[in-house]
Amino acid sequence: MNEGLISCPKDGEPMSRIVLGPVPIDRCPTCGGVWLDKGELEEIRRAMLDHGETLDALDDLGTSEPDSRPRPLECPRDRSRLSVHRDPKQSHIEYDSCSKCGGLFFDAGELSDLTEFTLAERLRSLLG
Repeated sequence: MNEGLISCPKDGEPMSRIVLGPVPIDRCPTCGGVWLDKGELEEIRRAMLDHGETLDALDDLGTSEPDSRPRPLECPRDRSRLSVHRDPKQSHIEYDSCSKCGGLFFDAGELSDLTEFTLAERLRSLLG
């Protein structure tokens, strides 16, 4: 994990370091975007299962609209171009990833949405 402060890929603002369970993550105080270094998503998911924590607190801070973003976004660690992906189980969730460092960027609300399945999403995943 990198310890240096980074700028938000979406709006260039300095990101704040916050601790989510046992995982320190980078969050933009302006747009609410979240940057996760390689492996941090898995650590967060594990912590949520072990301790029953939720990510709702991330969404309580101010955010801007997800579509008010430049394209393409650049990795805040190595400046390479981020590629856009959709979660295969929840296709409405779009996130950006860096092929060099393995980091992930989520717009405000996407990370908490990714970690929660609605009843409709559970039914769709069971029915194919």
